[in-house]
Amino acid sequence: MAHPAPKIPEGSHGKLRYDRAKRHAAAAKAKGKSSEEIHAIFKRVLAFDPIRDTDKIPDNEAHAKYKSAIIHMKSALARGASSEEAHGLYKRIMSGTAGKHKKA
Repeated sequence: MAHPAPKIPEGSHGKLRYDRAKRHAAAAKAKGKSSEEIHAIFKRVLAFDPIRDTDKIPDNEAHAKYKSAIIHMKSALARGASSEEAHGLYKRIMSGTAGKHKKA
């Protein structure tokens, strides 16, 4: 049975949340989760707002870098950083380049 195409959330991060939900659903399928469990995971990830729900990000090795990046981004926004600066910080943390300096 083919699934109807889910509606991609609107907003600046809608496509990113949709892609993240698909990755989590694929991982759940690879682990042998049931169809109901996979759908629940997809819906939960799609509806998740990491800035508002930072405390709901799992405290495990798989989410450690992501949680750190979100916490630092949220802190930067609270200090008055622009969204571009906060996103840059997030990207540097996720890529592993934050805190690394070029040697002269």
